[in-house]
Amino acid sequence: GWFGMIMLPYGLAEVMTESGINQALVQTSKDAKQYLSSAWIAFIGRGFLISAVLWLIAPWVSDFFNAGLTDGLRLVALTPLIKGFVSPAVVLFRKNLEFKKEFTWQALASVAESLGTIALLLLLKSFIALPLGVIAGGAAALVLSFVFSRFHWNGVNFGQIKELYTYGRWVTAGTLTAYVTDQGDDILVGRVLGAGNLAYYQTAFKISNLPTTQGAGIIYQIIFPMFAKIQTDKVRLKRGLIRALAITLVLSSGFALAVWLAAPWAVKIIFGETWLPLLPALNVLLLYGIMRPVTSVGAALFDATGKPQIVLAMGLTRLAILAALIWPLTARWGIVGTSWTVVASQAAALPLFIYQLKKTFR
Repeated sequence: GWFGMIMLPYGLAEVMTESGINQALVQTSKDAKQYLSSAWIAFIGRGFLISAVLWLIAPWVSDFFNAGLTDGLRLVALTPLIKGFVSPAVVLFRKNLEFKKEFTWQALASVAESLGTIALLLLLKSFIALPLGVIAGGAAALVLSFVFSRFHWNGVNFGQIKELYTYGRWVTAGTLTAYVTDQGDDILVGRVLGAGNLAYYQTAFKISNLPTTQGAGIIYQIIFPMFAKIQTDKVRLKRGLIRALAITLVLSSGFALAVWLAAPWAVKIIFGETWLPLLPALNVLLLYGIMRPVTSVGAALFDATGKPQIVLAMGLTRLAILAALIWPLTARWGIVGTSWTVVASQAAALPLFIYQLKKTFR
């Protein structure tokens, strides 16, 4: 629960400064290599900014949650500074559909973070090992990015940065809206119901949304650059969209059914009886786990065709419903009420999602 509280402001700071430059480099039909040096400067500046903000607000965050989080958050603040220096050339993996390289780079960095965290926990036997593990993951990502990619400095061009931001501003707003919507429930649960209920809720959310956090993310990374390459061919776009939606819906629904059937005994065996109170929230959140990956496919289409503002509009719809319902439902039914709020907010965006898909192919 404490670590979750630390990662909330970290994630918010990253989202608030998200430039959308990576998506712009993938979406553009120009030679992305000519933009990499300028993009790298933007990434480094962003890393410094996030680290400074997190360092300054750490005491306030600790007071907000009534927990001693200052040192932990200031340790985590080093991570964006490190990640800012990651080779910008790794974005070309996605643009050029070199998914094996991208997967290998990201997987090795994740493994390094996991192993580092486990080793630190065994050595220190302290909560502080968790933020140190995040730093280890960032350092691994930095080193591996230059091992797997070739980056040649050709000078910074602020005109190029401005050009990338023209597209990226919509991604920035959309990402920020999505983060506030996705993390607003965590913030309220942590503040009102405490760290124990936050741990239950976050665990239920992660289990129910594995198709989103893992599968949907992978699907987006694959189909976004593919759609970008054929963005002017509506026939191929429509064919690809239908296939992607069908596959995603089948997989997310199948996963939700499997979890619903297995959760009562699986949670008890894997986590222990003390975690059984998360089951009611988990069952509700499975509905969200079905819907979210499907809308992620549509988001990839809108981003690839140069319409990220549609993704923003969907996010604002979700945020409005969440803001209206989360307090009364959480106060009345605890984390189960929070879960129903999340499901309702996602369902509210579906009419706009369907309308914009139809409009795209008229």
